[in-house]
Amino acid sequence: MPPPSTVEEMLERVRRSGIVPSEQLEAFLARQEAAARSPAELLERLQAAGLITAFHADKLAAGKYKGFVLGSYLILDQLGSGGMGQVFLAEHIRMHRLVALKVLPPHAYDDPTARERFFREARAAAQLDHPNIVRVYDLCEEGPLLFLVLEYVDGTSLQQIVARHGPLPIAQACDYVRQAAFGLLHATELGFVHRDIKPANLLLDRHGVIKILDFGLVRSLHDAEGGLTRRLDNVVLGTADYVAPEQAIDSSAVDVRADLYSLGATFYFLLAGHPLFPEGKTAQKLLWQQMREPTPIHERRPDVPVELSAVVHRLLRKKPEERYQHPAELLEALAPFIPAQVPLPDPAWLPVHRGRVAARLVNSSGSGSFISSTSQVLVAALRGGTTTLTGPSSSGVRLFPSSQSLTPTSTTLSSEETKPDVPRTATPPQSTPTGTTASAFALPVLTNNSAIASHTPYSPNVPSYFRLVIFILSATLLLALAIIVLLLVR
Repeated sequence: MPPPSTVEEMLERVRRSGIVPSEQLEAFLARQEAAARSPAELLERLQAAGLITAFHADKLAAGKYKGFVLGSYLILDQLGSGGMGQVFLAEHIRMHRLVALKVLPPHAYDDPTARERFFREARAAAQLDHPNIVRVYDLCEEGPLLFLVLEYVDGTSLQQIVARHGPLPIAQACDYVRQAAFGLLHATELGFVHRDIKPANLLLDRHGVIKILDFGLVRSLHDAEGGLTRRLDNVVLGTADYVAPEQAIDSSAVDVRADLYSLGATFYFLLAGHPLFPEGKTAQKLLWQQMREPTPIHERRPDVPVELSAVVHRLLRKKPEERYQHPAELLEALAPFIPAQVPLPDPAWLPVHRGRVAARLVNSSGSGSFISSTSQVLVAALRGGTTTLTGPSSSGVRLFPSSQSLTPTSTTLSSEETKPDVPRTATPPQSTPTGTTASAFALPVLTNNSAIASHTPYSPNVPSYFRLVIFILSATLLLALAIIVLLLVR
């Protein structure tokens, strides 16, 4: 349809779109002291009132009013697009919860391979439940459309941050890679290989929590014969800048070591500000992943310690058997480089929300609170500087007994720390030998002596007059009970 030319036409499109409930729209119009003079002015007022988004305004101004409602969800914005579909920010119409919708393109609906890959992503993600992995809530079908309902992460990808702002500070790069390794640890324990780890698939939220996105190329190690994997993976899978050498040859036979290579290439990108091989076409990059060694990161960036550079380049070994063999080994190797307090993300890195989305985020989270993820609570504790947290990988974040400098120290990672579902129980503060970490999970241990004393059931320093008052009250109560018994007997 042609764009609306009058305010009345625009109001009719808004009503027919279903974006704004009729009672809210009428209440909005009743509050207007003067009528809008043009369709553009009406859209600006609706945005300012938080009733529509910029995405809605652009579509309505172009004459479009259909397709904003998908099942139980109202689409608010487009977050991205790719070969496997488009991703939208949406709001559940009744629950008012923000989610992300990953929609399979309509032309792929009748493609058996594309549909099966989409279903495989849904099944894999449904089994994963970890603070460092984007959660999947539902798989829905609406007419000829298939879509996944995903956890909405209020943040942006590491790809966008580096592209806009350059290489990351070393401490934050180490912390983000380590959180991604926690997510991979959980996935590999359930038998999944992601096969597309890259900066664009690592989302950073406002509290410094990393979330692994997009299991569209996931491989299940439980597919013993590899039949499904081989049938779907008849081309090179992955991204040329980050794909492991063995994955470029046979993507159906890779294991978690391929993900670790891709995480190493991502680590290099975060520190250098560019991929391993920034020049060249796709075919050349795939060949160089097989044969060419990247420039050592400490030569590209002199402030990177040589010891940290060794960690990065061990991840990038051409032969899988020469890399870290398991995410737990990488966690141990990175531990000395994680400072006691990792700064929160720079606000300039993250998107600025306005209008309806900003209002919904405020209503969902409240001032100063966190949204949905256990790891966000733990991050808040870590930022405070008065706590000590140690424990299993399920937290996704961890505070180590290291200084603010990036000088490596000796640490160990016990078997208990690699178990994602170890029950968390409170334990009293215990001293541990220098260079080691406690294997049992400990709730925050306050360093403030008065705070610790407040949790002590008995203290010998309680004033004597306080104990006397308690004794008198107890005696009085017993005497009253005795009198009542005597009266009843008589």
